[in-house]
Amino acid sequence: MKQKLLFQSVFLAVLLCIFFSQTTLASDMVKAAKEVVQDVGSQVAVNEAGQTDLAPSDTGSSEKEIAGAGSGQTGMDMAGVAQGLPDAVSVASEPPSAESAPAGAQIMMPVPETGAVLNPPGELSGISAFATPEPLANNAAGAGEYTLSLTSSIGTLTYYNQSDARWANYLYGGSDPLAAYGCGPTALAMLVNSFTEHTCQPPDIAAWAADNHYWSAGYGTKHEFVPDCANAFGMKAASFQNYTVEGLLAELKSGHVIVALMGPGHFSDSGHFIIITDDWSGNQVRVADPARLERTQTAWDAQIILDEMLVGASGGGPLWSIAP
Repeated sequence: MKQKLLFQSVFLAVLLCIFFSQTTLASDMVKAAKEVVQDVGSQVAVNEAGQTDLAPSDTGSSEKEIAGAGSGQTGMDMAGVAQGLPDAVSVASEPPSAESAPAGAQIMMPVPETGAVLNPPGELSGISAFATPEPLANNAAGAGEYTLSLTSSIGTLTYYNQSDARWANYLYGGSDPLAAYGCGPTALAMLVNSFTEHTCQPPDIAAWAADNHYWSAGYGTKHEFVPDCANAFGMKAASFQNYTVEGLLAELKSGHVIVALMGPGHFSDSGHFIIITDDWSGNQVRVADPARLERTQTAWDAQIILDEMLVGASGGGPLWSIAP
């Protein structure tokens, strides 16, 4: 009996030991779990306080992390990332192709670095591809401005462009923008400024033309303006009527430039004044086109000029020989 009671006592003692041991272990586990929870909570609190986000897990970032990345400094396009697209890159917008001048004006397309302009494809077909002049540097003082000089048979010619930003919107005659209607005054402004004692720009000559009744509203400039303006400012102007390549080249070599009124073709759809500045190579010539710089940078077959003159021009045109 005593032995039985002793055995029961030992058995109860063992059970109590096991029970208290498990209770302590569970308590320790609960305590450790609480510490982990508190640690995680403290990290979450730190994140919400504005500190650096934790690295995303292998299973992906949370919505909160993606939203935060959108305001970061990486420069990524988060819309592209969300759609699974490559990171966006900064692309400069293409230069505008619309005209800066009203309808009817030439389309000017600036070229980076040189400030030159380009023709629509194919516009210069028919020009000799050989012996092309070296490109002329346009040391523009600002966007849309032209500041360059050309060689001519009578000296250095200051080039003006009627679409120059400084005067493109000047109203010729009070109503017609110089960019669209000012080829005549712009061409003569080049000559007057370069080869007389007068300092002028296209608006100055346009004002003179309007004041002296050479402006034709909605059409441009009367043909008589060319010789009359040249003579009024001290140059010698005369009608030139030797319509041959040999005659044209000989006139240039004799110390003259020629103002030409061009008809439909490479230079115009209707009528346009240019200056033939010098002979170039073989049967080619150089021109100063007040509307398009790239046509000024191109060697032209003299026969093209003769073929595309505006036949029937008045005032001794379509060619006038000019000398200082």
